[in-house]
Amino acid sequence: MASIWNPTLETHVAKIDEQHQELFRQADILVDPDKHGRITDMLKFLGEYVILHFRDEQNLQEKSKYPKYETHKKFHTEFLATFREMNRQYSATGDKEIVTAISNLVINWLRDHIMVHDKEFAEYYRKNT
Repeated sequence: MASIWNPTLETHVAKIDEQHQELFRQADILVDPDKHGRITDMLKFLGEYVILHFRDEQNLQEKSKYPKYETHKKFHTEFLATFREMNRQYSATGDKEIVTAISNLVINWLRDHIMVHDKEFAEYYRKNT
């Protein structure tokens, strides 16, 4: 699977863009057939990295007094709940189709979230910091 990262996903906030690119890379690696022996490690890393990214993004929102902070944070919380539930299902069953679903969740959710919510925040952030 080739990464779907492209310049239209850039927020022009360097830290956020770097983290987004890494999330896409990790989601791509997750479904690479040569990596199946490391799925559990990859899921753990991806889960930890998502938390790090959300924390960093939310810190920038608080610092800049972003008026939609609470709504944005709720999107992150809902995503994490879904990710954790899918991860739990994989741990319980070992079903590799769940891994593909997790990768698709990360890629699709992140792409849609960036294009609407993160770009809106980034524009605000660039104007107000």
